[in-house]
Amino acid sequence: MKQVLVVEDDPVIGKTLTMSLPYRGYQVHVAGTLREGRRLFESGSFDLILLDVQLPDGTGFDLCQGIRARDEWIPILMVTARTDESSAVMALSIGADDYIRKPFGLDELTARMNRLTDRKAGRKELLHYRSIRIDRSKRMVWVEEREVPLGKREFEILSILVSRAGDVVTREEILDALSDQADLFDRTIDSHLSHLRKKIREIAGSTVQIVPVYGVGYRLESQKGSS
Repeated sequence: MKQVLVVEDDPVIGKTLTMSLPYRGYQVHVAGTLREGRRLFESGSFDLILLDVQLPDGTGFDLCQGIRARDEWIPILMVTARTDESSAVMALSIGADDYIRKPFGLDELTARMNRLTDRKAGRKELLHYRSIRIDRSKRMVWVEEREVPLGKREFEILSILVSRAGDVVTREEILDALSDQADLFDRTIDSHLSHLRKKIREIAGSTVQIVPVYGVGYRLESQKGSS
């Protein structure tokens, strides 16, 4: 199920989307303020941001700019009751991918959400999480805009972790994903992960980390409040 962060201060709309969108393939995480929206974004991994313009502690424009500065690819759909053209122009100029006005129907909203997430899914060769970007077609990795040379197995393991960012990836799942590499054994995964973690840590510090989950596997996560 696709993960959507809804930043909306109207509790009725938030509840309606929370109840309705799971039937349309989206798990909803609701924030009622700019501050809460920023916190959830920094601590989670989402396929789409649904962002209201008017928030009690700021504007969706502010949050949109902040998100876009951190993540170039995540789709952002802005929602507002404003009818002026300038608001739509502003939203699109600061990085929003689309714009919908209230009141909106669920069918139209879902169609716009699907279009944006399908477009993102079409970029399978381009993976990203926070400051990590991967181009699978070129087999290149950047952290904090610096290219990081990785071995074949390190590259594939990092690709798996980025595609599953926030989730625990077990050693068995890594082995299954790399099943074409016959000489890769469970005991060698930890060695590859150790080298990979060191390379990421040298550039990203503690802002993005590969965290071992004892007896299970590993998880790629960002630290709350990291910039």
